[in-house]
Amino acid sequence: MKDATAFWDGMARSYADRPISDPAAYDRTLDRVRSYLAPSDRVLEVGAGTGTTAIRLRPHVGSYEATDLSDNLIQIARQRAAEADAAPITFRTADLMERPEGAPYDVVMAFNLLHLVEDIDTALAHLAGLVKPGGYVITKSACLGSGLHWMRPMIWVMQQLGRAPYVAFRNVEELQNAVERQGLKILETGNYPARPINRFIVAQKV
Repeated sequence: MKDATAFWDGMARSYADRPISDPAAYDRTLDRVRSYLAPSDRVLEVGAGTGTTAIRLRPHVGSYEATDLSDNLIQIARQRAAEADAAPITFRTADLMERPEGAPYDVVMAFNLLHLVEDIDTALAHLAGLVKPGGYVITKSACLGSGLHWMRPMIWVMQQLGRAPYVAFRNVEELQNAVERQGLKILETGNYPARPINRFIVAQKV
C-alpha cells in the first residue's frame, strides 16, 4: 500500500474530477454546519481536499484555514477558489496531526477523513486540542463497520495494488464513543445521505 501522501497526490486529479455523489445530502450537511457558525468565527478544516466545502462555507465566518496532506489537492483547491473569486481562504499543505500557529480555533472540521485514520483516539484528541473551550469539532465520516464488512476483501486487494489508502471499519457506536472520550459533548448527529454509514457529528468542547 502506498504512503498516504503519495496516494492522494497521485489521486488528486481523478478525485477532483469526480462529481459529488449526492448533491442534496451534501447541501444538507452544509446547512447543518452553517447553523453552528458565527460571522466572527475562526475556522480550521483538515483534510480539505479540493476546497469545495471551504469555498462554500467561507462567506459565513471571519477566517478560514484549509489544510490537506496532499500538495496536489491543495493546488487544485487554490485554483478553484481563484476561479470562484472566493473570499480569502488560507490553503496549506499539512498533516492532520500538525498544530497550526492559529490554534485554538472556534470551529475545527474534518469531512470524509476519520475513516482513513488508524488511531482514532489520537486524531480526535488532537482535533479537540485545536478548539477553544465551548468551540465545536464538526465531522462527517463513513462508518463502514455498520453493515459493510463485505467490502474488506475488495479494499484489501486494492490496497495491495496501491489503489486504496488505509480504511477503518468502525461502526457508528465506536466512532461516537471515541468522540466523547476526548471531552467532547455530542450535540447533533445525522445521516446525510440517509444511510447509517454516513455519520455527521457536531461535538462541543466542554
